[in-house]
Amino acid sequence: MAQIFRREPATTTQERPKVRPAATTGGEGGSTRMGRLRTTIDDIIAELKKVTWPTQDETRNLTIVVIGISVTLGIFLGGIDLLLYTLYRLVNS
Repeated sequence: MAQIFRREPATTTQERPKVRPAATTGGEGGSTRMGRLRTTIDDIIAELKKVTWPTQDETRNLTIVVIGISVTLGIFLGGIDLLLYTLYRLVNS
């Protein structure tokens, strides 16, 4: 279970995404709506290339952890609810 959160360190040989300069007035990526839209889309794509996506094993393991915690918490809260309901019935009978 300790291996769930382990990641390989980034290497210096990984290529960094090219960053476009901020939009200017005129030319490509200018102040027109289409230019701003294109700049925004390019920025989104550049950011998505920086993301370290989890492996299939990491995704599966973390999903199992989330489901396990959710079920455990549900049982715990259900037990407290049942206990309080039983106490309420005993007091009001």
